[in-house]
Amino acid sequence: MFRKMSHSLLFILLLCSFSVQASIKVAVASNFKTTLIEIAALYERETGQKILISSASTGILYHQIQQGAPFDLFLSADLKRAKLTEDSNKGVSGSRFTYAQGRIAFWAPQYKGPVNARTLQKIKGRIAIANPNLAPYGLAAEQTLNHLNLSKQFSYVQGANINQTYQFIDSGNVKAGIVAYSLLLAHQGLNFFLIPTSYYQPILQQGVLLSGSKKRAEATDFIAYLTSTAIQRLIRAKGYLSIKYVN
Repeated sequence: MFRKMSHSLLFILLLCSFSVQASIKVAVASNFKTTLIEIAALYERETGQKILISSASTGILYHQIQQGAPFDLFLSADLKRAKLTEDSNKGVSGSRFTYAQGRIAFWAPQYKGPVNARTLQKIKGRIAIANPNLAPYGLAAEQTLNHLNLSKQFSYVQGANINQTYQFIDSGNVKAGIVAYSLLLAHQGLNFFLIPTSYYQPILQQGVLLSGSKKRAEATDFIAYLTSTAIQRLIRAKGYLSIKYVN
């Protein structure tokens, strides 16, 4: 009986191992994690294919990939690191694509009264932004403040990624900051000013198939799904702009 139980347990473990191995491993920038979870659930329901999601700032994910992290697909929050990955031996040449264009917003949930451009210019003290060296949304925040000549007006609390930046403000530890518009929509955030896209360089979020992938065909199918008309409509509803295929 013990031997039968051992064999059954071994069979279950092998099945679990196969299930994990069969998953497409996607490294995704933190701003897009919530949206990707929803898309992945739809994809699994339609195809049976599982998506295993790992999320961090674009800069950290890029570093992990360069160090050999075993992902199949990299969904960067910018064009720069997707291109660097494609140009290195870690990305498949010609596989790079744009899947979303991000937007940022100034968020001051504790502010009394309407939040607008004038609020950003009047507010004093600390604000939260993502680390510009790691997170494209942090770089866009930095560019916005430079555009408005406000960069010296504040002291900064920097999140390692845009999700952490959001949490700093949501927890009340920081009264205001610049976050991804998609996160505000996802959490029904109030008291924000949607920053004009002319204030910062376009946040073109690009993906690239990784050369170390053992599931290239499956990952390629998922890329086609991600850029399909129906899923692009869903992505726009999550607070992103229409994609522009830029190389």
